[in-house]
Amino acid sequence: MVYWLVVAIFRLFVPLLFRVRIEGGLQIPEKGAVVLAANHRSLWDPVFVVMASHRPVHFMAKDELFRTPILGFLLPYLKAFPVRRGENDREAIRNALSVLNQGNVLGIFVEGTRNKGNEVMPLKRGAAMLASRSEATIIPVAIQRVKRRITVKIGAPLSTEGQMASRKTSYESISRGLQEALIRMLEPVPQQ
Repeated sequence: MVYWLVVAIFRLFVPLLFRVRIEGGLQIPEKGAVVLAANHRSLWDPVFVVMASHRPVHFMAKDELFRTPILGFLLPYLKAFPVRRGENDREAIRNALSVLNQGNVLGIFVEGTRNKGNEVMPLKRGAAMLASRSEATIIPVAIQRVKRRITVKIGAPLSTEGQMASRKTSYESISRGLQEALIRMLEPVPQQ
């Protein structure tokens, strides 16, 4: 209930701050496990991903956020769970797989941190691993910002079928395809 209340508030107030355009929202399946694999440039990005999805989105969020007084209290109600970045956080992996095995949507910022540059940074393999292990659909999400104009592009689902000799090779192949999709989707937005 808290999740939908917060989403309703976002839908009312975010348009007062930004002009948000969503492209390709129909790419997100109505049911089944989905990994929304997005680039990450702003603290607002989780809000834009949630607004682009007609289904609730669970997020992995850096564990430091859970230690802040108000946000730390609210995040679990907003379907977020902590991940310790820079290490093999088995609890976060279990939580993510649980979300996907229940047929839900998981949002992941695949660069691993906010990227202030214009180029897509090398992707972490977590999204590919989670999608492969849960047989989830993986969908690239490109968020572009030009001043107050936000474009959220939902890409076509990528294949996660493991045809490689090893898991590592398979995850690298999926991540490479995901990175190529994000680069194509993030071509400059024409200035208006």
